[in-house]
Amino acid sequence: MKVEDLIPHRPPMVLIDAIESVELSENKLVASFTAREEWRGNWFALEYMAQTAAALAGAFDRASNENAAVRPGFLLGTRRLDLGLPEFEPGSKYLVLAVREYEDGDSAVFSCEIREFDASDCSRKCTATLTAYRPPLR
Repeated sequence: MKVEDLIPHRPPMVLIDAIESVELSENKLVASFTAREEWRGNWFALEYMAQTAAALAGAFDRASNENAAVRPGFLLGTRRLDLGLPEFEPGSKYLVLAVREYEDGDSAVFSCEIREFDASDCSRKCTATLTAYRPPLR
């Protein structure tokens, strides 16, 4: 499954590189990215998480209709943002986990986490709860 099949973003605005796993029965998607110099600041964590949550929403859409159009969404809010990684080291690989905790029609809440791909210290991570809205397609 390609990232561009699940989110409305197109290069150069696609920050996540690959879908590592999708478990719709568990409302979960894991994506990955290799950090680049221009996106090394830890404040980019929010966009990495938002794109991963969007990919999960897109995966649900595709599961119900293989030809479903990708629906753009809007990040409405962020709670409990913890930027536990001081920066994203260029050239290093990271995993982004998004779990859909709640969904009500066009709105959803996602728990998200970013950690180093081969981290032995799992306490070094970025976490947040995102609230998003996707209007119906017309």
